[in-house]
Amino acid sequence: MKKLFSALLCVCVAGTLAAADIGERLMAVLPAKTVSELVSQGVAQKSIYREKDVQPTLAPATVLSGEAEKFWSGDDATFFVESLYLYKKRPGTETAVGADIGKISIILRSLSKLEGIEYYSTSRKTMRTLYEKSYAVDSATAKKRIPDQTGGSADGVSIFAVQKDLTFGEYVYEYSYRQTDDTVAFFSRNIDAMKLKVIKVVEPERLRASLVVQDLGDYLLVYGLTRADFLAVPGIESKINASFSTRADAVYKWFIREYEKQ
Repeated sequence: MKKLFSALLCVCVAGTLAAADIGERLMAVLPAKTVSELVSQGVAQKSIYREKDVQPTLAPATVLSGEAEKFWSGDDATFFVESLYLYKKRPGTETAVGADIGKISIILRSLSKLEGIEYYSTSRKTMRTLYEKSYAVDSATAKKRIPDQTGGSADGVSIFAVQKDLTFGEYVYEYSYRQTDDTVAFFSRNIDAMKLKVIKVVEPERLRASLVVQDLGDYLLVYGLTRADFLAVPGIESKINASFSTRADAVYKWFIREYEKQ
């Protein structure tokens, strides 16, 4: 019994020390309140809809997260959702800081693997397919399918993709990438207008999403930011708002599933 108690005590102490260690490291790039929430819950989220002069507040003080914050132009977005995730790598898979960047870079450029992913539809109260189609194309006009562009570094790479989802139909997106020694990010924007049935609800380039993945060695720090302008259409406005919120989380979960397969 004493041995069992000692073993449990060691596990608890080790967990406490590990949490304190990652907390101290995160304090270098995040406010104390955000760090506390992130370490205890694994995620911090913020969603804003039709409010004035509101800015993202969860972005880590890193170069690529800063670029995600700036990835918008014109008037304030009608809607934005930002999420910050702390993912602890499975035992035995911890690496040196930045060692997994090559793997992360390949995953974020594997746009064909987004095809078939699901998200939770709050309006239908069930899981639903997010992307019925998703694949890289040679250009925004010719739209000829090409293989995923995963060779070499992602830094400076730009990829057009055709995506079809069950809410807005089929459209072209552009994914632009940045890569450093310990971080990979994509910045996506809609090239085509997006429609709900026959109603155009999002103009070109007015849905912009970023995902920034930093490899801390034993953890991944993942920051997601989605911003959109869309029409206030009576009867469907709440549906659009909910759709953007849930799909941001779905892309993070897709990334983690692909990461754990490697």
